[in-house]
Amino acid sequence: MCYYNLQVKTADAVLIHMRGLKTPEHALKMLGPRDPSQPWVMLEVETELLANSVHQTNYSTLDNFFNRTMFYTRDADIRIHHGFIVRRGLDASLLPSIWRRPCIVEQDNFNSRQLAVSFISHCDDNAGRLKYVRELQKHVWVDVYGKCGDLKCGRSINVDRFFSIDDLCVRKAGENYLFFLAFENALCEDYVTEKLYIFLFYPIVPVVLGAADYSTIMPPHSYIDAQQYTPQQLALKLAHLAKHPQEYAKYLEWRKYYQPSTIGPYRVFCDLCVRLHQPDFYEHHVIENFREWFVVKANCNRNNTVLPSLRH
Repeated sequence: MCYYNLQVKTADAVLIHMRGLKTPEHALKMLGPRDPSQPWVMLEVETELLANSVHQTNYSTLDNFFNRTMFYTRDADIRIHHGFIVRRGLDASLLPSIWRRPCIVEQDNFNSRQLAVSFISHCDDNAGRLKYVRELQKHVWVDVYGKCGDLKCGRSINVDRFFSIDDLCVRKAGENYLFFLAFENALCEDYVTEKLYIFLFYPIVPVVLGAADYSTIMPPHSYIDAQQYTPQQLALKLAHLAKHPQEYAKYLEWRKYYQPSTIGPYRVFCDLCVRLHQPDFYEHHVIENFREWFVVKANCNRNNTVLPSLRH
């Protein structure tokens, strides 16, 4: 747990990071007796497949423990977004200059750019993404950075830390590859990797693989959904677009009208502030069956490599 608890008695709410929670007793020991009028909020940015990987907490012990949730799912009290899309100019006009960031313009190096790149450091293949990538590599060249690949960028091969838009590795990939494989580490409804939004600042076409409905968060014809293709079919499509710049450019047309928000994941703090000022946030409420809410309703595919494109 995070031990920023010096003002817990006067706080309007307490955020408890799920991944750092050992037991409810541990939390009570750190935080002291509960104030019934103070909501305790479950905070987690990862899926349930990763969130409980450290302490292996028994979910039944968390029944009736949390009052509110701060999670990536649509039914969370405060939903965590890694990013979102806005109309060009609208986002920047409301921000201080230090946060204004235009998209990187299209490069003139189309013919010299390499085909595809991915950053993968969670090697437990819950989503079957590694199997998909390995199959894809049998047909086209794909560079994989991180613990699960053969390449590294910078001083560390570990790329599971939080990326920034100006990260050297991100810039290198965004400006020197045609496609970025934004493959999720878990097939969970509503879950979208932060790397997808970060790479939208660059003239690179994302190839997504996950259980989210990308059509609700991405502009039309701005991405390629790998769920619609076998690895061999996807290889043919990427190779075709790499040989036809005009067709490839159509996947970047959306950038004329929209852009990724420069607020990105920080929006959640504004959303939290709004909820803290709404009286209903403090009404009595508990999550009676934590496993039902956190695991079952999250609708994660736990059967490893069962992607439609990998079935025979």
